[in-house]
Amino acid sequence: MTTTEPTEVVERHANNLELFLDLVFVFAITQVASFISHNPGGVGVAKGALIAFLVWWQWSQFTWAGSAIDLQQVATTRVLVLCLMPVTLLMTIAIPEAFHHDAVWFGAAYLGVQLVVLGITGSQALRSAATRAGFIGYASVVSIAPVLVFIGAFLHDGWRISAWVIAAVLNIVGGFTATRGEWAINSVHFAERHSLFIIISLGEVLVAAGASATDVGLARGTAFAIVVSVGLACVLWWTYFAYIPEVVERTLRDATASQRGVLARDVFTFGHFPLAFGLVLYAGVVKHIVAHPFGHLALNDRWLLASAVAAFVGGLFMLRVRIAKQFAWDRVLVVVAVAALCVLGGQLPALVVVGGVALLIGLSQSLSLKRYRAANSANPS
Repeated sequence: MTTTEPTEVVERHANNLELFLDLVFVFAITQVASFISHNPGGVGVAKGALIAFLVWWQWSQFTWAGSAIDLQQVATTRVLVLCLMPVTLLMTIAIPEAFHHDAVWFGAAYLGVQLVVLGITGSQALRSAATRAGFIGYASVVSIAPVLVFIGAFLHDGWRISAWVIAAVLNIVGGFTATRGEWAINSVHFAERHSLFIIISLGEVLVAAGASATDVGLARGTAFAIVVSVGLACVLWWTYFAYIPEVVERTLRDATASQRGVLARDVFTFGHFPLAFGLVLYAGVVKHIVAHPFGHLALNDRWLLASAVAAFVGGLFMLRVRIAKQFAWDRVLVVVAVAALCVLGGQLPALVVVGGVALLIGLSQSLSLKRYRAANSANPS
């Protein structure tokens, strides 16, 4: 028996099962950061971005499913998620060698997890006529993507990369085909899950700093490097958590049922990936800063730092455009200024460059926060 009414959900927070699952993706972030750290050139970063996006999409699938269904409360989904965890971990373990001898492990695990989670989402969406059309449109495209990842695992070099790029593109296309009908989205849960992923990504910066300091041993230079590099991470935390979670949650909650799926896709699934990936890029830079506190940033590290800021701050710029239809030009100026600093900063101490980046982002955030408070004072509702 089906119904023509959209699925209504009671607002709730992330549960312990999802937090347990996130531990696998904590390791995934570490693996991606390690991959990029060992392959800091353009090709290596592009491969890292591809793997990161595929992994992000898998985490996102879990989040969409968990927004519609309380994965912990329902016995069937609880058992399925627990059974999927070791398989997901196998995929994560394979990340550093995913383009080489561990490709089949990555592809097979990715295929199995994606299809099962897609089935979990469909078990809820297909019950209602309001949500059925969107899910069918989405699933008809994205179900091909993990198959391509699996097939690509048996190919070599450029053919494998091409197959995985097509899979990533199909995921994006699938997101755009899901605009028909409605989606059961819990605004509190959805916003909280993505905020937690930003925390996971910020945590990788701390892990990178701590691990690097442990390797070289504590000294005054190491301690100073920790203060400066983690200080920038704290500025990035402030830049996001000062008001972004509140704004995106409210925007999602206030959207109509027909708009909510598109908004969740644009603001969260598409919009939060650059933020998380930017933090991963910065984590790779931090490892080298702490290891050589009085040195200069190598060219690869400087362009990674510029790319990290472009992804994170540029991602915030695009979120504002999508939500408020406003252009925060100071964010653009920060990206340009940081890029210039990284280009010209080859002769500057690494900690001076990173400190300068923190100062630029902090000043921009102060302006943004001032605008936000002024807008809220003018429109208290």
